[in-house]
Amino acid sequence: MIGCMAAADLFGGWTTAAPYQGITTEYRKIAPVNRKIEAPDKADATFAAGLNIEMNDSDPDYPAMVLANYMFGGSITSRMEDRIRNREGLSYGANTGFSASSEGRAARFQARATSNPASTPKLEAIFKEELSKAVADGFTDQEVAEAKKSFHDQRVVGRSQDAQLLQLIATREEYGRTLDWDTQMDAKVEALTAAQVNTAFRRHVDPSAISIVKAGDFKKAGVYGE
Repeated sequence: MIGCMAAADLFGGWTTAAPYQGITTEYRKIAPVNRKIEAPDKADATFAAGLNIEMNDSDPDYPAMVLANYMFGGSITSRMEDRIRNREGLSYGANTGFSASSEGRAARFQARATSNPASTPKLEAIFKEELSKAVADGFTDQEVAEAKKSFHDQRVVGRSQDAQLLQLIATREEYGRTLDWDTQMDAKVEALTAAQVNTAFRRHVDPSAISIVKAGDFKKAGVYGE
């Protein structure tokens, strides 16, 4: 309360001749890269991958992309996490994320993992393999059904936390939305079929367009060469 009063005293009468205009991030297509950064004497290596996608969160494919990301690398049981962490034991954490702006047409699909530098080439190969498989073969009906339930439960739990709920309300308010937007989003995800999710994922994710950067002490580990 004291902070609000101070802000009102300091800025309450402030005006500007320039009208407010929000900054929007627009989509840019870039040529993919695959780069190695030497980080001498670092115990762990970092792997990161990313892809720009032309989309915002009002796009018809947005709910399908959110669920596809959740199944590929957005949860502990996702394909990437299960293969790299649980089955191969290459990393304590391997995950992907998907985000799309509310204004403009800029979205991003990205992946991140840490590992022993000597294991990074295998981790990179598995990421590429699993991504190509997901695009080519798609997600199964069972995967989609299980992911929808888990994703819904996660959102409900998040909205039950005061701090997260307040942040969510503030974010919606910024773009003139209410929590009805989230209710509609829940319904859209629940209505998705495996075919719709796979079509959207194939439409927007091109494995050959993914950029990859890895950093670590690869020279000491004797991997990647020069």
